[in-house]
Amino acid sequence: RRLPDFLLDQGTGVMRLITSLFAAIAVLFSLPVAAQDWYLAETQHFTIYSKDSKGKTEEFAREMERLDEVLRIISGVGPDDGSLPPSSKITVFRYGETKDMATLAGYPGSGIGGFFIPRAHGSDAFVPRRETISRDRSNAGRIDGMALEPKAILFHEYVHYFMFQHRNAPYPAWYREGFAELFSTLSFEEKRFVIGDAPSWRSVSINAVPIDLEMMFDPPDRVTAWTARVYGHGWLLASFLNFTPERRSQIGPYLAEVAKGTNGMEAARMAFGDLDVLKRELDAYRTSAAKVLKVPYMNADEPEVAIRKLSAAEEARMEPYIEIRAQEDFTREYSERRDKIAAKYLGTVRNLVSQYPSNPAVLLTAAEVEFYNKNYAEVEDLAQRVLAVDPDSTKAAVFYAKAPLMQSLADPSRYLVARERFAQANQMENDHPEPLYGYYLSFVLNGEEAPDTAKAALESAYQYAPFDDDIRIALADMFLKEDEDRIARSLLYPLSVSPHFPQRKKLEEALNKFEEGNEDELLAFVKPRHPAAERDWDAEEEGED
Repeated sequence: RRLPDFLLDQGTGVMRLITSLFAAIAVLFSLPVAAQDWYLAETQHFTIYSKDSKGKTEEFAREMERLDEVLRIISGVGPDDGSLPPSSKITVFRYGETKDMATLAGYPGSGIGGFFIPRAHGSDAFVPRRETISRDRSNAGRIDGMALEPKAILFHEYVHYFMFQHRNAPYPAWYREGFAELFSTLSFEEKRFVIGDAPSWRSVSINAVPIDLEMMFDPPDRVTAWTARVYGHGWLLASFLNFTPERRSQIGPYLAEVAKGTNGMEAARMAFGDLDVLKRELDAYRTSAAKVLKVPYMNADEPEVAIRKLSAAEEARMEPYIEIRAQEDFTREYSERRDKIAAKYLGTVRNLVSQYPSNPAVLLTAAEVEFYNKNYAEVEDLAQRVLAVDPDSTKAAVFYAKAPLMQSLADPSRYLVARERFAQANQMENDHPEPLYGYYLSFVLNGEEAPDTAKAALESAYQYAPFDDDIRIALADMFLKEDEDRIARSLLYPLSVSPHFPQRKKLEEALNKFEEGNEDELLAFVKPRHPAAERDWDAEEEGED
C-alpha cells in the first residue's frame, strides 16, 4: 500500500526510523517474562506458597503481615502478644490467574477470584498471582475498573478469620461483610497504610440500588438484591459509621443489642436514633468522596520474611497438595468433588512416595490423599515414616491419630487407640486444636461420658480455633447437656446469621423452637457426628441457602 505523502517526503530517514521501531517492538515481545518458581515464604502469621519471582513473593508476604497489623490497629486488638498457637498461621497458595481459582473451586468460568477455608486442621487461602486478562475484544459484560482485584478477596476473607480469633461476636450480615469490604481496598505506603477507598467492583450495588435500612437491619428470608445490600450497602454503612466521628461510638451499643437478641430494627433505633435521619445522611454519603484514614504503622521496620525456593520434591507435590487442600465437605456437591479429587491423585502421590521415600512434605501430602480415599492403614504407615524423619511433626501425629478414629465406627476398640494417639499429639503441641478436639470425640462418639479433662480439651480447642464450625457446634452440644443454655446459644447464634454457613436457616429454625421450649431439633442438630458415618445430605441440606 502507498505510504502517506508526508512520510514519502521525509525520504529514507523516516523509513529507517519506522524499521527501528518495529525491530524494538519485536525485541520487546521476545524478552522472557519474569521467572516464576515456587517459593516458600514464612512470616509471623502466614505460610505462603507462591509461584512467582522471589521479589514479588517477598513483597506479597510483607503486605499480608501489614494487613494483620492494620487489623490490630483498627480493631483495637493491639500488638501480637504471642497467645495464638503456631497452628493458627494461615497457609496461602498464590499462583496462576483468577480463572485458575474458579477451576480450583470447581466452578470454571464462574468468575470466582479466590477463596478461603478456615478449619482447625489448617486454614488455607487460595489467591491468584494476577487477574486473568480477557482476550475478548468486545469486553462484553465487563466495565472498566470494576473487576474484583485478586488481593481484595484474600484481604476480605482474612478479616473474617481475624475477627473470629479476636473479636468473636454475632455480627449481622451487613456489618460482617461491610467491615471486611473496608479492608479489601487497603493500600500500603512506605510509613503508613490507607484504608477506606471505595471498592470499584461494588460501585453499581452502592449507587444503583435504593437504600433500604429495614432490608439491612431486619432482612426477610429472601432479600431483594441481597448481595448489593449486604456487601455494597454494607460497605457504605460500615464506612459511614466507622469514619464519621460522631457515629463511630454508636457501633458498639448496636452490636451489643444484636448480641442480646434484640430485633435488628429496634437495635438500630436504640443505637443510631432516628433512622430517617440516618438514611438521609447515608444517601448524601454515597454521592460524596469516600472518607479514608491514613495511619502510621505500629512497627516502622519492614515485616520479617524468611524465603526459600522449594526443593524438587516439594515442588513435585504442589499440584496434589493444592487440589486436596482446596476441598471441603460442607455440602453434598463439595463432598463428592473431594472424593473425586482424592481418587484422581492417588496414583500420583504413590509415585511421588516411590520417588521421594523420605521427604516429609511428600509423605504428608500422600497421607492426606490416602486419608480421603479411606486407606487408613496406608495413612498410619505414612505418618510413622514422617515421624521417623521428623519426630516433631504434629501434622503426622494427627494423621496417625485420625486413622484409628475413622476406623472406630466399624471397630469400637480403635477409639482407645485414637484417644492415646491424640493425647500423644497434644504432648507435642499442646495448643494445637485438632488433638484436643479429637481427644474429646474419642469419648462422646463411643457413647462415654466425657471426663472433665476431655471437656477442658474441647474448650481449649475452641479457644484456639473459634472459626472451626465443628468445634463450635460440639462445644454448644456440651453446654446444652450441662443446661448452660445461654452459653450454647451465644456459640450458635453467629452461625445462624452467617451467609457462609450452609445450614444457617435450619439452625435458625432450631434455635427459635428451642426458645419456645422445644429442644429436640437443636439437640439433634448439635449432636456430634462420627466423621466416618454416611451423611444424610437431604436432611442436612434442608432449608439451606
